[in-house]
Parts: sequence; structure tokens; C-alpha cells
Amino acid sequence: MVDFITAIAGACGVAFGAAVQAVVAWFNNKATHEEHSADMLHEAQTELKDTMADMNLLWEHNRALIDHIYRGAPPPPPNPPEGLFKHDN
Repeated sequence: MVDFITAIAGACGVAFGAAVQAVVAWFNNKATHEEHSADMLHEAQTELKDTMADMNLLWEHNRALIDHIYRGAPPPPPNPPEGLFKHDN
């Protein structure tokens, strides 16, 4: 009977240890995902800022091309603006 009680206590200890380990692993995993999400958000914001800058420069260039054609100006067409598609990151 003592061996049975010892086996039950040992099994309960193992189960409790596994549960504690699972909870700790879950908290660590959650913190890692939150940190990774923050990095991804920062990267997406940077890409969005660069894309908006490119869109503004493309609009200026398209406007210059349309004006060039409308006026009937001879070739060559106007050059694209400085910094188009050139990013620091």
C-alpha cells in the first residue's frame, strides 16, 4: 500500500511539474511573440513611410511628364526626381 501511495504522489509531482513548465513556457512564448510583433509593426511603418514618399515623387514626375506632353515640348522628357526609390534602410 505504501508503494501505491508513493507512486501516486510521484505521478502527481510529475504532473504538477509538467503543468508549471507548460505555464512558464507559454508566458515566455507570449513575450517573444509580443516583441516580434512590435518589430514587425515598426518595419511595416517604415515601409509605409517610404512607399508614401515614393508615391509623392511619382506623382510629381507623372505631372511633369503630362505637362511636357501637353506643351508639345521636344524630347527628352523630364528626368525623374532625385531620391525616387532610394531608401536608407
